[in-house]
Amino acid sequence: MKVVIIDDEKSMHLIMRRMLAKLDQIEIVGIFFETTSAFSYLMNHDVDLVFLDIKLPGENGLTFAHRIRERDGQMKLVFVTSYKEYAPAAFDVQAYDYIVKPLRQDRLHKTVQRVISEGH
Repeated sequence: MKVVIIDDEKSMHLIMRRMLAKLDQIEIVGIFFETTSAFSYLMNHDVDLVFLDIKLPGENGLTFAHRIRERDGQMKLVFVTSYKEYAPAAFDVQAYDYIVKPLRQDRLHKTVQRVISEGH
């Protein structure tokens, strides 16, 4: 399963890489700090699952998710954020899941296993 991480915190990139490395069938194909380069990548590569923060420089994660949905209704979007209050809006853009930081291995594992069991 091809995964992209979009978060403006380098520490989250490291944490997510470490946690995802413990799971089988995961290939991290892109890591981005902002949405401009992430959008370009996603429109030109096959990606199964995107982990996405809400607060990003320039464009927030929800606006970005709307842009993705206009082009791709199948890509799984999982928000990983410190903000509980955006959950309803996240599901308006068909978020697959909404994980509130701090990220825990068991919670991440559960989400990834659900995606895998559904055949991506």
